[in-house]
Amino acid sequence: MKIHILLIITFFTFGFLDNVVSNPHPFEAIFNFGDSLSDTGNFLASGATLFPVIGKLPYGETFFRHATGRCSDGRLVIDFIAEAYGLPYLPPYLKLTKGRNIHHGVNFAVAGATALDSEFFIKKGIGKIMWTNDSLNIQLEWFKKLKPSLCTTKQDCDSYFKRVLFVVGEIGGNDYNYVAFVGGNITQLFANVPLVVEEIIKATSALIDEGAVELVVPGNLPIGCSALYLTIFRSQNKDIYDNHGCLKAFNAFAQYHNKMLNLALETLRHKYPHARIVYADYYGAALFEFYNPNRRFIGSLRACCGGGGPFNFNNSARCGHIGSKTCANPSTHANWDGIHLTEAAYRHIAKGLIHGPFSNPPFKNTMKICVLLIITLCFFEKVASHKSCHPFDAIFNFGDSLSDTGNLLASGSDTFLAVQNPPYGQTFFKKPTGRFSDGRLMIDFIAEAYGLPHLPPYLNLTNWQEAHRGVNFAVAGATALDAEYFSEMGVKGLWTKDSLNIQLGWFKKLKPSLCTSKQDCDKYFKRSLFMVGEIGGNDHNYVAIGKRNISQLLHMVPLVIEAITDAASELIAEGAKKLVVPGNLPIGCSAMYLTAFSSHDEEDYDRHGCLKELNDFAEYYNAKLKLALQTLRHKNPHAKITYADYYGAALRFFHAPVHYGFTGQTLRACCGGGGPFNVNISAGCGNSGSKACANPSTYANWDGIHLTEAAYRVIVNGLIEGPFSSPPLSPPPFKIGYRP
Repeated sequence: MKIHILLIITFFTFGFLDNVVSNPHPFEAIFNFGDSLSDTGNFLASGATLFPVIGKLPYGETFFRHATGRCSDGRLVIDFIAEAYGLPYLPPYLKLTKGRNIHHGVNFAVAGATALDSEFFIKKGIGKIMWTNDSLNIQLEWFKKLKPSLCTTKQDCDSYFKRVLFVVGEIGGNDYNYVAFVGGNITQLFANVPLVVEEIIKATSALIDEGAVELVVPGNLPIGCSALYLTIFRSQNKDIYDNHGCLKAFNAFAQYHNKMLNLALETLRHKYPHARIVYADYYGAALFEFYNPNRRFIGSLRACCGGGGPFNFNNSARCGHIGSKTCANPSTHANWDGIHLTEAAYRHIAKGLIHGPFSNPPFKNTMKICVLLIITLCFFEKVASHKSCHPFDAIFNFGDSLSDTGNLLASGSDTFLAVQNPPYGQTFFKKPTGRFSDGRLMIDFIAEAYGLPHLPPYLNLTNWQEAHRGVNFAVAGATALDAEYFSEMGVKGLWTKDSLNIQLGWFKKLKPSLCTSKQDCDKYFKRSLFMVGEIGGNDHNYVAIGKRNISQLLHMVPLVIEAITDAASELIAEGAKKLVVPGNLPIGCSAMYLTAFSSHDEEDYDRHGCLKELNDFAEYYNAKLKLALQTLRHKNPHAKITYADYYGAALRFFHAPVHYGFTGQTLRACCGGGGPFNVNISAGCGNSGSKACANPSTYANWDGIHLTEAAYRVIVNGLIEGPFSSPPLSPPPFKIGYRP
């Protein structure tokens, strides 16, 4: 038996390694844009009149043993990224010589560069302190000038750029630095954020228009932990510092910039669904080092190289100048010269980006050989210990009809009896199961991807032992708010009173059957995934459809979100460590809403035929939910709380249906009783007078309210393989839709 296993592994390994040798890395080149965090020599090549010391030691002492124009003691984040992908260090654009091979990438970043053009700062009267005029726009022009040397025809460029990584930043930090350093207050910094983010987005868009399909856009660092800021804005008031000694206001500002950038990138992803746009969380990756200095650094806030003072930053004796000194071992410090970080800090940031969890969606695998090692280690772990190498042992799901696998049907409710009739369940199960679709739901695909069985509905449990791999508490028609709220509003027609609170009560009742002691529960729940939703959609549906009034929905949003975050908090208190909280779908593309709010005014619809006002509401709700989850993460730093962007993942196939295999009428329901969108209340799907389309896999809308199995598969693919979950979900052992 063992010899057979060995032969299988051997043949598999040689076949796998053959593929690795022929195509070992995902990228053939990297093109980088930015400032001093990634400049590998452009500023020095331009003359560096305002910062000439970067042309001599101690700059570059750690790795290169000589100054290279990098603003650190050694390598930068971009150097570690290049190394990880098996590429040479990027040559600075201003040092390119005739005949130089540029097909592996070029660095356009310039120390001191800004996202906004220099004219903006000149008009503000602060142009004199700028290190350079080579803004992001100038760097973009350099790339366009270089492009004909990289490829000539559109076909050649498309083929080449398909395997090229574009790193757009970090950029924007200097836009704020220049204003702050001349006495600008933090209010002035906030006012500049929309302008800075707009420039970054415009540059990213321009690169995509030029052919880029793989892009990374980093956010700002925690500038409140910078030795420079700590020196300039030093105060005797202890309240302005956090527990780790960083300036709270400036870190909050950096977070605000990053939040605005993240939102703008989300919009950009919707505009360019073919492009993969990664947000690199420099803030989170760096803060981990500043807030955990004892793990690696004996000095995290104090600069390694400088001229004295509480943080070893002295403007009259800065690093490299007379009167400055360098620490004995830069690898024990995070701050290098007060402005920039050490090679050691940059290494850990790069590691956090490439290997997680500080990039969304995740970076592409750096070496395919890693996959082989994981598979081999996983195999031997299973053989030796008989344990699963899957990230989760169980899934517990709470929600409504988007994830109910049979609870409404088991409850005996007579509100939607059609779900027990064909064609519900016809595609995969070949019979109705209580699922509101033609086949599997998102929760089914998630369970399959993680090697777990489909979750049994709580109300169908006959043996508590069934619950150890997970349970589904979701009930079709369920709300986040309790039923009493709707009764007081005079809203009738609720499918069920089994709200999120009721479902949470079921879980608490079941918990003693899952684990007994706190130690057992901690161990068990550490390897359990908790899905809190999608829930909240029905809270809006009942009011919007029942009262035909969208404006009433807005005041409900805080209440709905509070109910969801309260439930998530309770689950964390019960022991949950890994939670997923989905947002709302693009309800303006729902056949039900398109029927209920049908309009003759073309201005009410976007160019894809979806109702703008309803999609705007869904986006508003999702933005508020994400803010609330951010607060929840700060309160529970030990828990991993992932936001699942159902809206973004679904909008792709409503905007580009054919690309995802939907050749039917995307906005029209597959199953229904007629009408423009095949939604007819008097002949709903499964009832007399309704018909189902011949091939549900070509439709996104199933019964006017819910989606098809094919649509749910696309959404889950976007959640698990990116970029529609933040932070990313744990990598699954199986492909989406695979049945282990």
